[in-house]
Amino acid sequence: MVSGAPASDVRLVPARPEHVDFWLAMRAAPGARRFVDTEGDTRELLLRRILEAGTLGEPRARSFRWFVASDGELVGTVSARELSRAHGRIELGYMMADAYHGRGLGTRAVGLMLEQLFTLPYLQRVWLTTLAENVGSQGVARKLGFTLEGTLRGHSLFQGQRRDQQIWGLLRPEWEARRASLG
Repeated sequence: MVSGAPASDVRLVPARPEHVDFWLAMRAAPGARRFVDTEGDTRELLLRRILEAGTLGEPRARSFRWFVASDGELVGTVSARELSRAHGRIELGYMMADAYHGRGLGTRAVGLMLEQLFTLPYLQRVWLTTLAENVGSQGVARKLGFTLEGTLRGHSLFQGQRRDQQIWGLLRPEWEARRASLG
């Protein structure tokens, strides 16, 4: 368990085609558009991303996606992509529906995803990026033990403006030490 809150109210559900309408609606909400470019989202594009997601046991899988459920409702999504088995790394992403921001559900969901990902014996590093002004997402990273590794100045073009992008990393020994201290 991460963050000291009960994990029983949050669970990860493997992505399925029937989740596409929830995902499309979540990405169209004002909160999602503050930090993520969702302009090109189509139902077909998101459905393809769901169908391309693999399972942890698949030897050729390069990406994974789960939807986040709490109290029987879908509340967000978490993903891992661009798996490099040779380098032992993968990039994380996450998004919670507007109505569920600030409740700690995202932190618990990403923690559950990390538990799943670190079952891969070759995985040594997970990383994520945040826009410099996305303090909520930075809070998730900090609570889970990620280290701010740097800021890429003017790295992203978002809503017509250059934005700074932060890179956060978490190594397997850091995650294992964190888990041991919580357990």
